[in-house]
Amino acid sequence: MVEDVHCAVTSMVMLVIAGAGGLKQILVDSGVSTYAGEVLSIIKISPLLLGWLIATLLRITLGSATVAGITAAGIVFPLVHTSGTSPELMTLAIGSGSLMTAHVNDGGFWLVKEYFNLSIKDTLRTWTVMETCIGVSGLAGVLILNALLF
Repeated sequence: MVEDVHCAVTSMVMLVIAGAGGLKQILVDSGVSTYAGEVLSIIKISPLLLGWLIATLLRITLGSATVAGITAAGIVFPLVHTSGTSPELMTLAIGSGSLMTAHVNDGGFWLVKEYFNLSIKDTLRTWTVMETCIGVSGLAGVLILNALLF
């Protein structure tokens, strides 16, 4: 019985990752990623901040940090090469953005809520605030590293 549950959980995680990879590849193969990179390169904003912002918006709308991170990477990939941005710092920026504002459309939100027997309000006041602090702190760290190293 326990093995069946572990198998089901593992299968769901693999499906989410595969779906995110598929969405990213659709963006790349269709040219949307290249077009988005060209449009985004016109905007006078730090590519690192832009990668973080895209991941954040995807996280808020889709709920999954995995999907947000992989999809944001597919969108900003051309921008990394054209702007000369450090791929390592972009990875950290996207990862930080993908952790922002966990709420009711996030599976992790419900897992924490149920595991700790919290109300939705308490989960928003704790888990969501903590995830947001991690995302903002991560972005600050990336921008500091970028200023010091590049």
